[in-house]
Amino acid sequence: MVKGANVGLATLSEDVGSVVVSLGWSSTTGEGDADVSVLLLDGDGKVRSDVDFCFYNNPVAGNGSVQLLGKTPTADGSEDRISFDLDAVPQDIEKVVVAASRYAGSRFGELDDLRLTLADSAGDGLVRFAVEGADEVSAVIFGELYRRSGEWKFRAVGQGYASGLAGLATDYGVDIDDDAEQEAAEAEAPEPDTAEQPAATGQDGPEPPARVPAQSRGADPVPG
Repeated sequence: MVKGANVGLATLSEDVGSVVVSLGWSSTTGEGDADVSVLLLDGDGKVRSDVDFCFYNNPVAGNGSVQLLGKTPTADGSEDRISFDLDAVPQDIEKVVVAASRYAGSRFGELDDLRLTLADSAGDGLVRFAVEGADEVSAVIFGELYRRSGEWKFRAVGQGYASGLAGLATDYGVDIDDDAEQEAAEAEAPEPDTAEQPAATGQDGPEPPARVPAQSRGADPVPG
């Protein structure tokens, strides 16, 4: 498939009640990796809650209809597989975004052969999409599954995010955990002089923003 193309899964196979999507990449050194994430979106294009953000610390979502199956080594890289029980996806979920992100300052341009493949429940390959032009980004939407007239379709996306996983997830309504950044800032701040502090007034300060666990390895909390 080419970027932007879409196809109805039922036109490709009769066994698409459940499918497996694989994201793969390689490198000249055989090293380098990325983390897969999936977002389940409602009719407004947002997650219903933070539990609809599926990643390595939350590998099952959508009442078990989406499961990260883990990595499989390849000759010069790795492949991440995700299982989708499309018949069991909650009815108020209209779109499922499949993405991957890198961490610690790494970019997708350091990897080769970025690709998505989709297979039916019998294991037959139905879709292959090669992602290009993702050199300077640290997160990429590879593709999306979405409902149309009661049937599931797939769209090849290939959209990059220079702001990383945090920018991508925030766009879809996920509250990203910035505890680590806040703790680092507090550690660098001077200690308050308690002797000169005014007496407590009994009024609470502003509530901190709601936070949920996010990718702890290099998610950039500041969208670019």
